[in-house]
Amino acid sequence: MSKRIVLLGFYVGDRYFEKYSAGDAFPQVAAYKLEGRFLDALRFAGGVVNTVASIAVSTYPNNKKVYFPSDMYVGVEGGRCNVTPLINLPLFKVISRMLGSLFGLLRLRRVGLDVVCVYAAHTPNLLAAYILRKLHGIPFFVYIPDLPSYMDMGMNRSFFMRLLKRLDARIIDFLISASSGVFVTSQYMVKDSAKWSDKAYLVLEGISSSAALAVSSDVSLGAHKQFIFYAGGLNKAYGIVELVEGFIKAGVDYELWLCGRGELESYLSEVSARHPSVKYLGFLSVSEVERIQASASCLILSRSPEQLYTRYSFPSKLLEYMVSGVPVLTTRLGGIPDEYYEFLNVIEDSSSDGISAALTAFCAADQQFLLKKAACGKIWVSENKSSFAVGRKIVDFMEEHN
Repeated sequence: MSKRIVLLGFYVGDRYFEKYSAGDAFPQVAAYKLEGRFLDALRFAGGVVNTVASIAVSTYPNNKKVYFPSDMYVGVEGGRCNVTPLINLPLFKVISRMLGSLFGLLRLRRVGLDVVCVYAAHTPNLLAAYILRKLHGIPFFVYIPDLPSYMDMGMNRSFFMRLLKRLDARIIDFLISASSGVFVTSQYMVKDSAKWSDKAYLVLEGISSSAALAVSSDVSLGAHKQFIFYAGGLNKAYGIVELVEGFIKAGVDYELWLCGRGELESYLSEVSARHPSVKYLGFLSVSEVERIQASASCLILSRSPEQLYTRYSFPSKLLEYMVSGVPVLTTRLGGIPDEYYEFLNVIEDSSSDGISAALTAFCAADQQFLLKKAACGKIWVSENKSSFAVGRKIVDFMEEHN
């Protein structure tokens, strides 16, 4: 059966996203890309998919723009994409997002709407989907890439804001419990939850992009040493300090390149000034990151498995790494299913000494073996984790639990 689906979230289209995310203190690049792959999966499954979205941006003054206008465009598959206006001020942001989402859903209901997929556990969008269900009986499902309680890492919130976040978490629990089912990145999101433990769920630990498979591994960046590359959030919780210290201790004949934004930007700039082999590249565009990834000798993730959040999350960057065909070195995390490790090189100890030992072993290993393992991983991801591969599973799950 071909369902008329609406994806409710933050996927505003590349042109709009690039225009209005420019200069944002914390641009939501990874989340935007993952939602785009989820949208592709729905469309590959054969459903008619329209979208209602408002842009995910930092609240003023971290983003200097106060008002984001509405927009509408037609996607390449013919789906109607509705961008709702947003007032980027505290409280007004929540209200304008909720009202925009609700009215957007009501408009699309007039032309036909069978089911709503809400991307991320965000109260305004969940509330809009809940109200639509109460008014018109239209079911909604929720894709939860991260638990809200672990989405503030690297942000120093006031006591009052932390109190509001705890209240928000209770509201989110109620709204998700009212959904018809959830898509989660880790089974423990459901199994460890008192509110969701009986909720129907499908594990989607990540979705790779079919487009990313086309990135050439022959891209040249000019003459340079072999380098190890990290791209992503620059927060202490992601093991960045241990990575840098471990690399320096290892003394391998490689360079360490890092890019992204976060609380450790100043730290990386200082380390780069003292150690020429450590290079902080600042914040780069998606195309620049993909170009560098394709030329790296190793792509690395150093999150500590001792951090509780790793049980409830899957690093979306891991699939981007694997799809490049470049060898990947990562810590062993609770949120990464065992089937992945056949294609990965593992850091067993996430301390700086453990990372140093892992880097030394990796750099001394047979490079042809590492490349063959990475090539097999690239094929496996494209066959099992791409938008095309998981789309049918998503739609079948919704039909079963509708």
